[in-house]
Amino acid sequence: MSFTADIKRELCECDLSHKSEKIVLYGFLYCLKDRKKYFTESPEISLFLQHISGEKAFAESCTFRGRNGFLLNFEKVPVKADDPVVNTAYVDGSDKNTGLFLRGVFLACGVVSDPNKDYHLELAVGNSEKSQSLCRLINESGMRIKSSTRKGKSILYAKESEAISDILTFIGAMISSMEIMNAKIYKGVRNDVNRAVNCESANIEKTVAASRRQQDDIEYIEKNGGIGKLPDELQALAVLRREKIELPLSEIGKMLVPPISRSGVYHRLKRISEFADKLRNKRGE
Repeated sequence: MSFTADIKRELCECDLSHKSEKIVLYGFLYCLKDRKKYFTESPEISLFLQHISGEKAFAESCTFRGRNGFLLNFEKVPVKADDPVVNTAYVDGSDKNTGLFLRGVFLACGVVSDPNKDYHLELAVGNSEKSQSLCRLINESGMRIKSSTRKGKSILYAKESEAISDILTFIGAMISSMEIMNAKIYKGVRNDVNRAVNCESANIEKTVAASRRQQDDIEYIEKNGGIGKLPDELQALAVLRREKIELPLSEIGKMLVPPISRSGVYHRLKRISEFADKLRNKRGE
């Protein structure tokens, strides 16, 4: 099942007072595209909608666009929701009632993408006047949502994880809201690990490349100039580095007499490389 279906089932798994049920039903009918019909694959959603309608909505099993489910008919439900102006008899301005109303709205036309793939919440309202009313109501309630159109139909949408999580929490889908935040945390950790691995890989590649250059320089000096032409401190390091090419510079420094720091080893190796380059220049290489 989709993440949207999980959210809608969560919204239906609750005990509401008779008044609260009517507010949810009003929100649902307010955004129902076809005033008379609604299809769902979920038996839980079907039973919930029948229940809050006072059993005046009846359902029949059917196949819709290749999917098996239930087609509900709300023709006999005596709730008027055609007016774009939100009825204050149901939505009185309180967060509780606004949340119940928006719960019904989401059941009718809400979609949320899988948070492991993308962050996207959408309310396919259709009616431009109702869309504007809902946009104002949601933003005035402290949440963030934007409006747009698709194929001439009005939609509301949010693409930030925090905004989506806030909306889901507000309408009563706390578990689904937590799933979005957990997905965000997981993505953040995964990205941090990937960055760390990439950085470590890059550092390893640089270290290996540097070791190869040092080895090449020392071998070139041996073949063409002789290690003996290097100053004493560079001779000792060149011999040791040639034998212990796999060790980090800090360990090489500890093995010298007297021991020197990693920085000291680095600067001496740089002088060895400069000596090798001078030999190459003399030989025209």
